[in-house]
Amino acid sequence: MIDTTARVEMRTQHAVGTWPRQGPDTYVAVQVVPPGATPLRCLSKSAAERRGIKIIYCGEGYRKNDGPRSALGQALRKANEIADGINDEQEGKPSA
Repeated sequence: MIDTTARVEMRTQHAVGTWPRQGPDTYVAVQVVPPGATPLRCLSKSAAERRGIKIIYCGEGYRKNDGPRSALGQALRKANEIADGINDEQEGKPSA
């Protein structure tokens, strides 16, 4: 029986700063959602605490640079590994 589910979330945000020193505009996180809770639409720490959801921050990068060696690509890979590990653990599968 699955108690919790882990979901990978990639969200965009307004880049802060002036060109050419704008910060990353996309961030990646994993939501660990307990049974009966609705997944968050906006990754807010206070809303997550109220619902019993754990947010695992994985990284950030630039939306247009999502290749495997980019910061965003590495954050996505890390998030997928974390989510797969949590979901496999909940389903009783041995993790690799």
